[in-house]
Amino acid sequence: MNLCIHGTIASGVDTLRDRVDHNMARGGSDFCTEWSLADLGDNKFVWLGNITDMEAMGAMLSTPEEVQWDKDNGAVYKVYSMSEIAE
Repeated sequence: MNLCIHGTIASGVDTLRDRVDHNMARGGSDFCTEWSLADLGDNKFVWLGNITDMEAMGAMLSTPEEVQWDKDNGAVYKVYSMSEIAE
């Protein structure tokens, strides 16, 4: 399933990019086959990823460590599911 995460991060998009790299190294690559992070300016971002196991992603992102990281870095976002439009 393709996901889009749109939000803001007070500590900056580079901080978020580092965290995504960290999470991919600690198991995120097991359920996320590819991803992109776009810096929209003013601490706004869009993250796009192909997720093969939504349960595993949800489990990783809802750990106390991840929830606290979001709070500490001022990360506020919404998650959207996406599907390809075929011709």
